[in-house]
Amino acid sequence: MNDKKREPARWIIARELRECTETVMEGEGESQKENFITPLGTRGRRILFCGKITSKTEENEMTKLAVSDSTGAFYVSFFPKDFNQAVKEQIDLVNQDDTVIVMGKTSFYKTDEGRMYVNINPESIRIIDEDSSQYWMSRSAFLLKRRILGIKELKKNPDSTESSLVSLGFTEDEASAMVQSSSLYSSYDIARMEEILMEISASKVSESTSELKDKIFEIIKARNGLGGVTYDEIAREMKIDMQSTQEMDQALTLLLEEGEIFESSRRKYKTV
Repeated sequence: MNDKKREPARWIIARELRECTETVMEGEGESQKENFITPLGTRGRRILFCGKITSKTEENEMTKLAVSDSTGAFYVSFFPKDFNQAVKEQIDLVNQDDTVIVMGKTSFYKTDEGRMYVNINPESIRIIDEDSSQYWMSRSAFLLKRRILGIKELKKNPDSTESSLVSLGFTEDEASAMVQSSSLYSSYDIARMEEILMEISASKVSESTSELKDKIFEIIKARNGLGGVTYDEIAREMKIDMQSTQEMDQALTLLLEEGEIFESSRRKYKTV
């Protein structure tokens, strides 16, 4: 699709993020960045997750949300600024008990005792229905299962390398993060995450959603020079009934997650 991408958003469940106690430096010079890395090999700064808003509070100009999935809670803090008014509109629309999907950038604080607290600054947040929530939890379970299998392979065969993981079907990015994680969390007991995995069903993205994602990307790419394309324009061009946009929503979220597109204003999209 596009050789130039934003840093991908890592799909993660709350429990895995809570288990994180380590960060790693990536890149060189001025481009060097500090990323979190979990015991299961999720590494990055941007994340994507879904859950129910269990609390929403406002303090001065800051809005705080607690968003809980079936494994724990994510903590979201939003400071309104001129360049993210689209996010402010989204934050204003959501309320306690809404089920939402959130993409955001993490910041972290590590205590002297080694505990790490992670906060999310949202880049987008939107309400989804229960079916969509189940779909995305299934996707998170599928990705979690891949990471568990990779870490178990490293524990079983200590001589395993990134190349050997790639030969088993993992991506280079997955293999690199899992090898790094295995070294940092050598004594981590993976059994507790396997128990959580059993509680949430795993499924791959459907073939139809994957095909739809490619078509939507081409539509957005074609309109880039015109300032982007709105959600409604995509639906019209794809001939999608506005009452049946669930699969389109999933395809757009995948493109946002992968860093192929971004939301230039509320529900208007451009390629990176």
